[in-house]
Amino acid sequence: MDENELASTARAMRHFVMSANHHVGGSLSPVDFLTTLYFTGDYRLDVSHRLAPDRDKYVHSKGHAAAAHYFALWLHGYLGDVSLDELLTFGAVGHRLPRIPQMQHPRGLEMTTGALGQGLSFANGLALADRQAGRDTQTLVLLGDAELSEGQVWESAQTTVRLGLERVTVAVDANGFGSHMSTPRDSIASWWQGFGWKVVEVDGHDLTAVRQGLARTREEADPSVLLLRTTKGHGLLPPYRDSPNAGGEVPAEYRPPYDLETDVAEAVRLVGARFPGAAPARREPLAEPVDPARTSPAIAWDTARNPAGQKIVSKKFAEELVDHLTPGGDLLVVSPDAIRNSGLLPLLDAHSSWTWDNPTSPVLEHQIAEQDVASLAAGATAAGLRTVVFLMEGFVWRMVDSIRQSICFPGIPVVVVGTSAGLGDELGQMVQSDACFAAIRNLPGLTVLEANDINEAKVLFDEALELGTPVYLRLAHEALPVLADLTEVAARDTSSGVWTVREEPDPQLVVLTAGSMVPQTLAAADRLAAESGSRIRVVNVFSASRFADHDVDFRRAVVPLDVPSLSVHNGPPSVLGEFLSPRSTALGLTDYGMHGKPVGDLYDACGLGVADIVLAAQKLLSDG
Repeated sequence: MDENELASTARAMRHFVMSANHHVGGSLSPVDFLTTLYFTGDYRLDVSHRLAPDRDKYVHSKGHAAAAHYFALWLHGYLGDVSLDELLTFGAVGHRLPRIPQMQHPRGLEMTTGALGQGLSFANGLALADRQAGRDTQTLVLLGDAELSEGQVWESAQTTVRLGLERVTVAVDANGFGSHMSTPRDSIASWWQGFGWKVVEVDGHDLTAVRQGLARTREEADPSVLLLRTTKGHGLLPPYRDSPNAGGEVPAEYRPPYDLETDVAEAVRLVGARFPGAAPARREPLAEPVDPARTSPAIAWDTARNPAGQKIVSKKFAEELVDHLTPGGDLLVVSPDAIRNSGLLPLLDAHSSWTWDNPTSPVLEHQIAEQDVASLAAGATAAGLRTVVFLMEGFVWRMVDSIRQSICFPGIPVVVVGTSAGLGDELGQMVQSDACFAAIRNLPGLTVLEANDINEAKVLFDEALELGTPVYLRLAHEALPVLADLTEVAARDTSSGVWTVREEPDPQLVVLTAGSMVPQTLAAADRLAAESGSRIRVVNVFSASRFADHDVDFRRAVVPLDVPSLSVHNGPPSVLGEFLSPRSTALGLTDYGMHGKPVGDLYDACGLGVADIVLAAQKLLSDG
């Protein structure tokens, strides 16, 4: 399109934003940028490239400014048979298009946004995956200037430079305001320059300047920022133009006269002439995007390596990955400066960390930036890699919102492995995870797996790779006895979420446990059987999320209503306590834990020792 055609398209987009009347001010300021991005043909973003792996990628991190983005997608046909009238009411109850864009709805959306600050991290993941696959692509992300207050933005800004992701461009919509507060936009250029980015500053409402600015960023050999000097509510009448008043809806009297139907008809004509695939695409039914399967095959572990009876830390299985991951494969292991703690040093020593100049490495040693790690992993997986993130569970707290927003909400199959879980580390509260597991357990769409020993960890890790959904794998810190050989564990059914490790067909007491508490619980059950002949059923709930998904009849077959029950867990009592019968006791961690060693003394100090389990069981048996 030439400048006049772009101006006509921008005018239609601007008037659509005013008519839809959602977050008007912040949606008006990037209109000229979006028009340039989508309708010059300088980027491979048009409808003929959808679902093509080598498409250029655009992340609209400023998700509340959805109106302008939706209109650009609609003109190109990404929104299928959504009519203009229907588009004007996006976000209504039952509407096909949500108020904040979600990638599982229309095509053309690279990321589910809404929680500000995560877009650049996700874009870095997209660019990383494209580089590893050898795709010649550009990756762009739009951030609002108020969004720069989010710390994750600067975590990801460092990551882009450190990894050398030179094809990443950030556009900052510097309209001078957040929802209400003003922003220090005169300082923005120096911030980015201080982080090692090249900055190109332009008038964000001059279409020619914006196009030239984008061309300059493509020429740079370093990550670049296109700093758009814009006006919030550009095109509105005072006092809404260039003020925080336009943060939400705008009364009709402050919107200038315009003819939306005529403006849109002209934009449709112009887009149809330049992009012939757009018109037929607008007649197709709106369908959810079909992404390629993102699963990985199980790993061929050495079945004789960890025999029953051995005592070993479960996360040690990570050391074996060096024998199974090859350069240029589809699996990338990431750890935020916890390579040593996660057992990944052999992998790092063999392949060195992923960078732009080492793009086939299967391991990425990330800086201490847990939120950035989660969203980057989501972006990399969305673009075709499978990513596995290793870190200590105590630090997973820092990334819970990024897991929720970037991974679980859109259903991207990232695997997060949380080590040093619950109790067991002498460093105490610094790394012990207290209530973190309860937060993780309650994230919708996340399959939770919890391993006792190293062979369970291997089997559940394989399960996580094959699932094709978000997974959290929880591993204890301390060395634990291997209860069964790998071949035996691999033959078990994992669909129920529970394994009965001590069966009693007519139990007097049912005990639910998981992770590092399994050996403790079995020892307590043995003592009770020896001392009083009590019939104790012990159940390893290796997946609380999967067990919870089963119907009541199945759960009651495991934990009968008329039998007293006990749960023993090195997390919050509620995690397993929800499955207990009416006469029950839930043992778990109720505060920030303790510090010191040996680990057996920590169990005793927190009420999770063998004697504590025996005492709680005896009380339930006597009360019955």
